[in-house]
Amino acid sequence: MRLAFVRTKAESTVFEQPSNGRLDAEALARMKINAKAGSSSKSIIWGLQQYGVIAACEEWKFWSGAFQSVRARDFSVHLFPCNEELESAALQAYVVEQGQPEILWIEGPDYPPYLRQIFDACPQSFKIVYSKDWRPWKIKQLGAYDLCLVDEAWEAERVRELYPKLHCAVWDKLIDYERGHYPQPGEKRYDICYVAYLRGRKNHELLFRAMAQLKDRKLSCICVGDDRKGNRAELERLAAELQIDAHFTGEVSKEEVNQIINQSRIGVMCSELDAVPRAILEYMAADVPVLVNAKLLAGARYVGPGAGLVKSPEEFHLGLAQLLDHLPSYSPRAYLLEHYSFEKVMAKFLAILNETKFGAARRLNIPSDARNIPPLRVVPSPHVATV
Repeated sequence: MRLAFVRTKAESTVFEQPSNGRLDAEALARMKINAKAGSSSKSIIWGLQQYGVIAACEEWKFWSGAFQSVRARDFSVHLFPCNEELESAALQAYVVEQGQPEILWIEGPDYPPYLRQIFDACPQSFKIVYSKDWRPWKIKQLGAYDLCLVDEAWEAERVRELYPKLHCAVWDKLIDYERGHYPQPGEKRYDICYVAYLRGRKNHELLFRAMAQLKDRKLSCICVGDDRKGNRAELERLAAELQIDAHFTGEVSKEEVNQIINQSRIGVMCSELDAVPRAILEYMAADVPVLVNAKLLAGARYVGPGAGLVKSPEEFHLGLAQLLDHLPSYSPRAYLLEHYSFEKVMAKFLAILNETKFGAARRLNIPSDARNIPPLRVVPSPHVATV
């Protein structure tokens, strides 16, 4: 059984062939063939392979070169030539030759020409979509899908109101908590860590102003993330104006993210208009307590007793102080493993599949209770491409 994974964001899916004609490490990173791209979906897809639900996973991308396949860990990335209208005769021929994949997993809310072509070529495929946005009901052509994955129950209710025939379910995120995000020994160099791109919606200002309210404590924070929108200078100016100790790393590797989290006493998530930022789970996996903005529309549910706190913007500074003053009373990694281990997250997802026509047609004999699922090896990071 095959699964094909496609992202709807053209900037992450359609590329020019490298001028030197080589798919070296730099070219692979530019083409989003790396550990970060689509990782929320790919972690679950990897789990489906572990349980034998699917035998192989392919990611479909498009470029200006001839057809080429790149082998990444445990899945293949097919690069199909496409025209300026983002359509590919090579893809059409491939589906005719290889057959329709049993599952099409789509990530993103858009419906570009290449996705329309894929849907036309694969009418029998079971189509899953995850929008990566807190408004999944805005997914274009949502009625054409068989399963819509959402992050919160209120989102599912909204989708069902608009698309009563569409199967919609709340899934849980899965991260690599052994090889990617885990505790490391060493000195705590920072009081607070915030892993987020320097974008307005990530709301760094909330953290900075909360720190300013605790000025006597002389707290330090480190902001980990690329400045994709040109906001760093403004944030540095704000930090200087508030007289707080703020550091910025810029873009760093996945390994460095884990190191920096481990060098921090607590982690924070300040955004509101977001869909379960993975940093929340990454803090917990590193055994670092997390403070989450109560106005975050999707994701605060992951932070339970022992993992951290959820505070309103008005009380965010109080949350910082409470976490820092009671660090020994929190065990975020233990909480993560108790509630969001590989086995439990996959059990929930497999139960979701069993409720759909995909599971009904195949009579998947998979336990829905995590206690009945034998331990499997933890998800390694399967997304670093090698040529």
